Amino acid sequence: MKNLYLRSMLAAACAVTLAACGGSGGNLYLQVSVSDLAKDGLILQNDGERLPVTAGQTIVAFTKLVKTDDRYNITIAEQPKGAVCTIINGVGKASSYSVTTAAVSCKTNTYPLTGTITGLTAGNLRLVMGSTGTTLSAGATAYTFESVADGAPYGISILAQPTGLTCRFQGSKSADASDTVGTMGSAATTAATLDCTPQ
Repeated sequence: MKNLYLRSMLAAACAVTLAACGGSGGNLYLQVSVSDLAKDGLILQNDGERLPVTAGQTIVAFTKLVKTDDRYNITIAEQPKGAVCTIINGVGKASSYSVTTAAVSCKTNTYPLTGTITGLTAGNLRLVMGSTGTTLSAGATAYTFESVADGAPYGISILAQPTGLTCRFQGSKSADASDTVGTMGSAATTAATLDCTPQ
C-alpha cells in the first residue's frame, strides 16, 4: 500500500513538472532550416510560440515539443527589415520525418546606389564596384550602380581616369582619393560626389 501511494505521488509530481515546462507528452523538436537571412528581425510563429531568428542562422527549433500526428502551422509573424522571407512546407502533421522539412528562404531587398560627378569634360572614366563596372562619357553628371543589397557594405574605385583629367571622391580616406566606401541604406542611396579637374 505504501509503495502504491509513493508511485501515485511520483506520477502526480511528474505531471506537474511537465505542465510547468509546457510539455504535452511530445518528444520531437519542430525545426526550421533558414537560408540567406542577412538581417535581424525575422520572427516565426507556431501554436502561439514566437521564435526570433537572427541574421546568419541556418537552422532553428521551437522550444515546445510536439508529438507524432500533432498538426503544426508555421507562419512569419514579422519580416526582417529590408528583406522578404517565405515559408516552404510550413503546414503539416508531425512525425519523425516531417518535423525537419519546414524551410524559410529570404531575399534581401536591393536598391540603386548613385553619386554626382562634376567637371567630367572627357570620356572613358571607368568606375568599378566588386565585379560590376560602368564607363562614363564626357558630360556625365552622375554614376549609378543598380541592385545593391540593403545594409551591405560597398566600395567604389576608379579603374581608369579620363584623358587629361584627375577625378577624386569627396571625403575619400585613400591617399589619392580614388575610392569611396559606405553602407547601403534601406532605400535608394547617394554615394560620394566625384570631382574631376584638369591635370
